[in-house]
Amino acid sequence: MKLKKLFLVMSALTTAGLLTACGGGGGSSASTANTTTSIGKIDGFGSIYVNGVKYDTSHASYYVDDESASDDSALGVGMKVKVVGSVDSSGKNGTAESIYYDDDLEGPIDAGSLVVSGDTTTFTILGMSVSADANSTIFDDGASYSGLAEGQEIEVSGFFDGSQIVASRIELQSDSDHDYEVKGTVTQYDGMTITLELKNGSIAGPYDISSSVDIDSDLPSDPVGTYVEIELVDNAGNNEVVRIEPDDDDLIDDSDDDHDAEIRGILMGNDVDGYTVNDIPVVFNDPVDPQLIGTEVEVEGHMVDGTLIVHEVEREDGEIEIKALVTEVTSDGDPKNGSITLDLGNGETLTFTTDNSTSFEDSSSYDSSSDGDGSFTLNELNVDDYVEVELSANGSDYYAHSIEREDSDPSTPLVIEAPVDSADATTITLLGIVFTHSTTTPPSAGEKVKATDAGYDGDIDTIVIDSSSS
Repeated sequence: MKLKKLFLVMSALTTAGLLTACGGGGGSSASTANTTTSIGKIDGFGSIYVNGVKYDTSHASYYVDDESASDDSALGVGMKVKVVGSVDSSGKNGTAESIYYDDDLEGPIDAGSLVVSGDTTTFTILGMSVSADANSTIFDDGASYSGLAEGQEIEVSGFFDGSQIVASRIELQSDSDHDYEVKGTVTQYDGMTITLELKNGSIAGPYDISSSVDIDSDLPSDPVGTYVEIELVDNAGNNEVVRIEPDDDDLIDDSDDDHDAEIRGILMGNDVDGYTVNDIPVVFNDPVDPQLIGTEVEVEGHMVDGTLIVHEVEREDGEIEIKALVTEVTSDGDPKNGSITLDLGNGETLTFTTDNSTSFEDSSSYDSSSDGDGSFTLNELNVDDYVEVELSANGSDYYAHSIEREDSDPSTPLVIEAPVDSADATTITLLGIVFTHSTTTPPSAGEKVKATDAGYDGDIDTIVIDSSSS
């Protein structure tokens, strides 16, 4: 198991060695200081943005679903990708040498598995568990959160959290595509059938193997214990295996060793067994904040023997969500770096900043009538556009983790999901702004609520308390 390697690495590296690996000074790491491996989801286009870096892709090689591709048009916002290239000293701009993408799961939603709970829906595909979020999962090519249904054939990209794939992107399979894909460790193989243990512990199979199966030349003659991807086709109601190939369960391979690395994913583990992000073993120099466990983070450091020696960790989600009309847009010269001001009703506004790490998604009709890439820039955002943003607060300053442009009409309401500053029988204070309300039982300070102001008049029409914050 990879986790055992964590403690071998820790005992083998001296403090000086850690500083060399993390800082890029001296030793073998100096010669490769400019080579970076970055694993994360695509946050925007104009080249591509991954993990806060704008990568020039003009000379990049693309590998999409095991096939060569020609340009960014083969990619989409929310796809989990691996980018190998270089990053400048500012940490904001890079040059991509190669970009890799392979969906994590592909197939029909299993019958009886779909469970909807507010803004979260869980289901399985071929036995593999998936979680989709109405606010953070990107839906494309005809897929939608409300349209998820048993039997629907979809492709999923995302981060494994120890029990399920937390979907960063879901798209519908085309009507002509009835090939399915699932990944796992081979537990049984006899040339006629194959069985996998999936990451969530479920057993997939045994599946019949087609007589014309395409077996990758790198697959061992006895693949039991090998992590693989299998491709299946529906043959008269029976899923039959038509391709078997070894696969990386974490997108990292030997060629990434001695690279600087930026990895985004779900932080899992503990002090005893060690930690992983996106299934990649990570070692921290400082104690880990328990509140980060199970959350999406970005870790930066240096790869040593398949393990990331971390020198920086940052949480990648926020606790504030707002749906509102835009009143002002400012760019500092870069198409993703600047600020946006929202109308919070009754003359009140809120301004937040955006940068290369902010995910820009365009699900409005503007996108389909222009470039159709599912993203936008500050230069394309207009006053009175309706957006949904996820924010973090640092005092009175706000930063956007994600922003999605949506279509709106005159009846589109202001919606604020945030912790309550204070409340009494007639007023509620959210984000430092005092609103009136007529709710029979006002929430308590610290509780997170979803407040709706249909008229943008400073009077809250409905308040729903998030039970998980109570």
